[in-house]
Amino acid sequence: MSYLMENRDEDLRLAIKTDPDVVKRQAAWAGIGPGMRVLDVGCGSGITTAALADLVGQNGHVVGLDASEERLAIAQEKFSAPNISFVLHDIRKPYRSPILFDAIWARFILEYFRKEQRDVVANSITSLRIGGIACLIDTDNHSLGHHGENERVIATIEDIVKRLERDHNFDPYAGRKLYSHLHALGFTNIACMIEPHHLIYDQLNEKDAYNWVRKLELTARQSGCQFEAYSGEDFAHFATPYEAFAAEFKAYFADPSRFCYTPLMILRGTKALKSIERMKS
Repeated sequence: MSYLMENRDEDLRLAIKTDPDVVKRQAAWAGIGPGMRVLDVGCGSGITTAALADLVGQNGHVVGLDASEERLAIAQEKFSAPNISFVLHDIRKPYRSPILFDAIWARFILEYFRKEQRDVVANSITSLRIGGIACLIDTDNHSLGHHGENERVIATIEDIVKRLERDHNFDPYAGRKLYSHLHALGFTNIACMIEPHHLIYDQLNEKDAYNWVRKLELTARQSGCQFEAYSGEDFAHFATPYEAFAAEFKAYFADPSRFCYTPLMILRGTKALKSIERMKS
């Protein structure tokens, strides 16, 4: 299974961008609490799994599910605990557990499966009990909410995202689709909360600088973008058009006059009897 952000330092990027207190707040809003058994879908290097384990306590249990042996090894090393388990699994296939879950948690995972999103959700709730909670969290308009003086940079970012969507199964609009997944699968008591994921203005902090530059380095060149706007004589002193774009992006992003935002959609719903029939159809 190919992961768009795959690289040897991905666990570091995930750790830097993930705030355990935010995870706990969002999970508590969804109804996850002490004593519950939770499935963390696409757990990565385990930082969200550990946050959820803090929330459910010693009488609860969290199973972290991921397709990367490397990241699961890191998760096991850093976050091993009596109330945490890590399982290697391709989330494009149903996950069947002998003990049913009270909740499933899928945060920042569906955006990497544009074509299979509904199947990933259906596969993840296979072992969710009737009356259990599904919490789906993802960004919308991902990396496209920019305003600033450099229109060339913004146009190139838009080109990169379009290519990732078309050729690399990435979905910049995953957030707006979460409700339809729960509705189509027969969930009840669906609720939605929206909050900013990126909200960047004035001075740039180190966390956003690292996350965005690293994300750019990982995705821009593999997107297939040709960076035509950076191939003229004005950029001849750069080794490649990409290097010219990267330099101009960093200058744009560090400029305190720019404004960037990405909304985050947080959905929760309750699994009903009709959910089973929807999954079978």
